[in-house]
Amino acid sequence: MTTVDRAQPLPLYAQLEQALLADIEGRQLKPGDRLPTEAEISATYAVSRATVRQALTRLVTDGRVERVQGLGSFVARPRPTHQPMLTSFTENMNAQGFRPQRRVLVSELIPTPDEHAGVFGEQTPECQYICRILLADDRPVGISQTWLPREVLANRFDLFTPAALESGSLYDVLQGPDIGIELHRGTETIGAGRATEEQARLLECQTAEPTLIVRRVTYTRTDRPIESTVMTFAADRYEYRVNLFPPAI
Repeated sequence: MTTVDRAQPLPLYAQLEQALLADIEGRQLKPGDRLPTEAEISATYAVSRATVRQALTRLVTDGRVERVQGLGSFVARPRPTHQPMLTSFTENMNAQGFRPQRRVLVSELIPTPDEHAGVFGEQTPECQYICRILLADDRPVGISQTWLPREVLANRFDLFTPAALESGSLYDVLQGPDIGIELHRGTETIGAGRATEEQARLLECQTAEPTLIVRRVTYTRTDRPIESTVMTFAADRYEYRVNLFPPAI
């Protein structure tokens, strides 16, 4: 068993974090397996409960441990990762080995909201508004709100019923033969938020828990914006990953 050493310059909570990770790997604990209680960890490593909480909090932040109120701490399931590519949620989850699902809450024509009218321009008085819960392996991870200009949908509103949208990828519908849009590029901005009461209900989390907010605008090859989407993810279940490289010389 990895121990903690008060003579080392590394803080005790950081040493304990490493020790707990080594224990998880050494015991071959699987996602969903329960960890010892705070009191048991405190006694095992001869550290204070405050040190245990610090170490567990770091493991939760890193996505290695999940806390369930009233039940304890568990080895976390792998987090889906948001990739900086113009792919659908379905493609992204399939590529990572998760089973994607979409639960459609709303799909209807509405007057274009002001903030999205600024994206699409004055020629878009109406949009198809789609609100979906995004699930990975039956677990809700995010809420997607999408606005699509009515005039680019080729009057195929039958393709945007809840039943049709839940059966496959929205991008497959847009790029399929019935509509034939070519998605050429997109821009995304990433921000932080806290779950509203309604978002918490849909994501099955606590109100005010941290969220990751991804705003995407997608363009055709002629630079026409044809999708404006806001995705709100539970921060403890979803992460954004970017690969970095040194600048070309």
